Amino acid sequence: MPTDAGPEKGATSLAQRCDEQEIIQRQLHFEEVDSSFFTLFRYATPIDFIVIAISAVFALIAGALVPLPAVLFGQLSDVFVGVQDGGSAHHPGSGQQIGYYSTFFLYIALAALAAWFVSTAGFSHTGARISQQIRVRYFEALLRQNMGVFDEMGSGNLVSPLGADLNAIQDAMSQKMSITVSSIGTLLATYIISFVLHWKLTLMLTWSFFLSLALLYLGNLVASRYLGRSTEAQSASSSIAEEALGSIKSITALGLQGQISSSYDCQLKKAEKAGSSLKSLMGIMVAVTVGTGYLNVALSFWQGSIFLMHGKISFMALVAITVVTKTAAFCVLSVGHNAETFVTAKGAALRVLRMTSRTSPIDPMSDTGHVPENVDGTIELRDIKHIYPSRPEIAVVNGLSVRFPAGKSTAVVGASGSGKSSIAKLIMRFYEPVGGQIYLGSHRLKDLNLRWLRRQTRLVNQDTYLFDTTILKNIEYGFSGTPLDNLTASEKLEKVEAAAKSACAHNFIMALPHGYQTTVGPRGSKMSGGQKQRIAIARALVSEPKILILDEATSALDVRTEMLVQAALGASTTDRTTIIIAHRLSTVRQADNIVVVENGVNVEEGTHAELMGRQGTYFALVNAQDASDGNREDENENSDLEIGTKELIDNQHKARMGQDRGEDVWSTLAIPDQLAGPAIPTAKENHSSSSSLLSVTKFVLRLNKEEWYYILIGLFCSVIAGFEEPASAILFGHAVVEAADSIHDQAKPTASFWSWMFFLLAIVMMVVFSIQSSVFAICSERLISRARKLALAQMLRQEISFFDKNENSPGALVNFLSTEAADLAGISGGTFGLILIATSTLTAAFVVSVAFGWKLALVCSSVIPILIGSGFIGVWASSRFEKLNEEHTRASAAYAGEAISAIQTVASLTMEPRILQDYEKSLAVYAKAGLKANLKACLVLALARSGVYACMALGFWYGGTLILRGEYSLLQFVIVYSSIITSAYSAGLIFSFTPNIGKAKRSAVNLQKLLKRKSQIDPESPLGKTPAQQPRGNIEFRHVSFNYPARPQHLALDNISFNVAAGSNVAFIGHTGSGKSTIVSLIERFYDPTSGGILLDGESIDSLNISKYRTCMGLVNQEPVLLQGTIRMNLLAGSKGESISDAAIEEACKQANIFDFVSSLPDGLNTVVGNRGEQLSGGQRQRLAIARALVKKPSILILDEATSAVDTQSESLIRDALGAASRGRTTITVAHRLSTIRNADVIYVLEQGRIAESGSHSSLMAKKGIYFDMFSKDDRRQN
Repeated sequence: MPTDAGPEKGATSLAQRCDEQEIIQRQLHFEEVDSSFFTLFRYATPIDFIVIAISAVFALIAGALVPLPAVLFGQLSDVFVGVQDGGSAHHPGSGQQIGYYSTFFLYIALAALAAWFVSTAGFSHTGARISQQIRVRYFEALLRQNMGVFDEMGSGNLVSPLGADLNAIQDAMSQKMSITVSSIGTLLATYIISFVLHWKLTLMLTWSFFLSLALLYLGNLVASRYLGRSTEAQSASSSIAEEALGSIKSITALGLQGQISSSYDCQLKKAEKAGSSLKSLMGIMVAVTVGTGYLNVALSFWQGSIFLMHGKISFMALVAITVVTKTAAFCVLSVGHNAETFVTAKGAALRVLRMTSRTSPIDPMSDTGHVPENVDGTIELRDIKHIYPSRPEIAVVNGLSVRFPAGKSTAVVGASGSGKSSIAKLIMRFYEPVGGQIYLGSHRLKDLNLRWLRRQTRLVNQDTYLFDTTILKNIEYGFSGTPLDNLTASEKLEKVEAAAKSACAHNFIMALPHGYQTTVGPRGSKMSGGQKQRIAIARALVSEPKILILDEATSALDVRTEMLVQAALGASTTDRTTIIIAHRLSTVRQADNIVVVENGVNVEEGTHAELMGRQGTYFALVNAQDASDGNREDENENSDLEIGTKELIDNQHKARMGQDRGEDVWSTLAIPDQLAGPAIPTAKENHSSSSSLLSVTKFVLRLNKEEWYYILIGLFCSVIAGFEEPASAILFGHAVVEAADSIHDQAKPTASFWSWMFFLLAIVMMVVFSIQSSVFAICSERLISRARKLALAQMLRQEISFFDKNENSPGALVNFLSTEAADLAGISGGTFGLILIATSTLTAAFVVSVAFGWKLALVCSSVIPILIGSGFIGVWASSRFEKLNEEHTRASAAYAGEAISAIQTVASLTMEPRILQDYEKSLAVYAKAGLKANLKACLVLALARSGVYACMALGFWYGGTLILRGEYSLLQFVIVYSSIITSAYSAGLIFSFTPNIGKAKRSAVNLQKLLKRKSQIDPESPLGKTPAQQPRGNIEFRHVSFNYPARPQHLALDNISFNVAAGSNVAFIGHTGSGKSTIVSLIERFYDPTSGGILLDGESIDSLNISKYRTCMGLVNQEPVLLQGTIRMNLLAGSKGESISDAAIEEACKQANIFDFVSSLPDGLNTVVGNRGEQLSGGQRQRLAIARALVKKPSILILDEATSAVDTQSESLIRDALGAASRGRTTITVAHRLSTIRNADVIYVLEQGRIAESGSHSSLMAKKGIYFDMFSKDDRRQN
């Protein structure tokens, strides 16, 4: 028996590990999907398919009309030959025939107008409808995903398809689809007509069609590879920029501008290389297609003239086949121009379909699962083991069993990283445990309907997330999915106000200028940390949940507010299961039960008195806190709590009686709705920089000046390419005449000479277009890359107030870098090349036509403005519609992005249906407005495309009239007509391929303004005195007043003066909004004082070199920021290239009490921390930030609530370490926990931006003033 136990146990262990891996993989697994672009049409409705079918028929008709003018040209040429040979007297019906055939051009124009309008309008409409459905389904799929997917892929990567990817899909489904289908119609009509006219010659010419298709197929295969590389690199660069701009204060304090710019540039170079290859490849494909068209013309004349000489083909058939086969080549060229769009759309389809096809194992919108009639609030975790899918090597909870009784408050305490927050996430079913079961009453959690479960539960996290809307809306989101969501607006407002009062938020809300209608800003940025937490608590309380989970929910509150909130929560938990997760042991002493967690298991459990009596782990934690706080007088703790509860109840009673009207004062944190003007203005708003097209063109050329030799080569090739159509017209005219002459004189040489000329033209054009596209591809990509690099570097050099403006939010700036910088290609060498081709084409065509026949030349030239204008109008209408589409999708994508960034908040509030509904409504509003704009754009586009046929009618009629009069020969007519009409039409097409110049101009003006903007506090400025290598650290404020630029009406600091002696330990305390963090911001020179001065060792800090000055300081914020990368990289951030040994890193980690944790990780210092350090707990992030500050051994150490997220034991150890580390250096501490600063040399008490009291702890206690009152409350709370 014993011999079998070992293998059996091993087999069980192996099976268990397999089960665990299966659970982990299930939370991250994606099925392989069919990535075909046409798979996306599964989202089309039957009506959409009907409209698509009708649109496709009309697109085929529009395409089939394209070769008809060539047939008419052949017919008329036959008439002209007859007239030229025998004169008009021998052909009395010639004039009627010319009029008859010319009239056909008008019929074609009318048919083309109708066909193009119906096809483009139909495809654009269905493209918008289907892409809208895809957007909704994709967003819904995101909202259904389990949290492991968001941890693994990041919210930014998941949301990005709603913008660029869906725009590409819509573009491909709309006008590009119409153009492609019409090109197919052209090809079909071309070959049908050609085979009917002469099947042998047509068969010989089909090689070009198959060659073009092969090139298109192979080119797209290679293009997909380059596009993937480019997209990946651009996503990586955008991620770097977003991370840096979203953490600008930390980046500025650490002086990481150069490091960020270097990383960004590295990704830009990858994108540039792939982008250049992609554009060059597409250009070469176009060049080969152009060359193939002329090779076909050469073959057609060479072989056709032989057939003609032997009477096997008519002259009309030869001319018609030659012209239509060239037209077919340009149809393939048109498809080639759209190939990049379809390649991009196919890649986008893969990303979209992978998400929409995935079945989430934890679907918050699923209707499956049991819905109990009554809620039993008892929660029990039995032998739980949990591993985060994104960190499969670490079990954060291992064998945990704990019970949370219904209607009771249970606290969970323990060190950072012990698994406390993981318990909350498992109860909310954000993740699946890999072992054990969780029960609500008698039901397994995973058997319950997830939406029902979360509606009974409300979670308030330490990292509070508020949505960018009003305070009222944010609190009302707490109603989501509950019966209370059906209340009237007035009833909801009453509930909201009651919840806000319970959270001690009502008074400060009413003191704001707009009260509950105040907008909180992105992520609640216009509110302080304490205000955000109080609003979040009100949001959780408003739905009267049966289960309330508070995960460090009051960590950002000052002492008095925290006591009032706790009293209110205690008074309202009679029928509610409350789970309190906390580091501050004082916040949990009144809990009915306290669970102590260590290394993922519960090691102790009981009331505060019971656990203290056992003298175990909890006893040690409390003693550690008491030891760190020092010996204090034991006062009556209940008296103050009773006062706090009485005050709260009195307030609530007054509210019910209508007597509590709030203080009639402006809040110190009042935020006006309108912030200062934009730092990156629109072209219309720019006054300092000239916005003329010429000036911005010069600016863009200066950006591209390093590629001047490429530009010159490209421009030279463009001039040569511009002679293509006129040269082709001359060759075509001579070839036609020689072919006509060979009918009557078989001894006369055939058109073989002119065939060789066409062959030579084909080779030249292939070479010229290939070189031109390649050099301009390099210029364009380098321009975009350089613009992005300069723009980000300039953004990172701006003062912090620049980023306080709404229009300069991280999202807006990243969009500027990714989108507007790319728009600069509209004013680049490539654009000049296209314009030069069009200009030289028209100039050469006019010269040639005037030289061969000035009369017809002048008449035909009169239609040039119409042809080019139609091209411009078509582009304008199309780009206007696309701009409308882009602006709206950007706005809707931003809304979706905010929701996904706060996915845990959305999920905990069961807001998914509401978010999805609002998103769908916003898209529906656009669809209604966009339909009218779409119809207008399509009508203008149809007029532009059909107008060319009317111009052809004029040219044929007048040219025929001149031939009938004997004034012109066939050669003159063909050359003049082909030069003017064909060249002007080609020039119009070239302009249609030109990027949006207006958009490019706007982007160039904005970039120019940004680059010219002088930062008021430039972190990379070489100016200023260099501080001593090790400054003494004496900091003095002299009559300093300050108001934030975004809040000019409010003084954050009001004429304060103080002196921080070198090497001393100074603390600043005060209620939320009193000005504590403002002092830190001024010391760091994030801002400059409005008046007064700040000195370091007797020198005004604004006279010192800012970079060297900040090197002397180490700053640790309340919300520490870690960058994507390894622990080592983060610890060395801000070291300015200094050589830091591993021993120094380890010492800093030991001082911050993080060394043991880092050493326990499989990869140690090389462990990747994830996006913004999300792979680590809040306490671990904060300790790493402290270690980062200590690594560079600063002369001045600034701690802004630096230990708020760490447990008591770690805080005690860190405080001891900081105490040792602060010897010989100036230490400035900002804190809410007064116990953490009682040993400071000087304590400054701030109130409404002024110093109300100052002195040592003992002297302030002796005064029995504000500090005494605050400390006494904090002391009693701790005890």
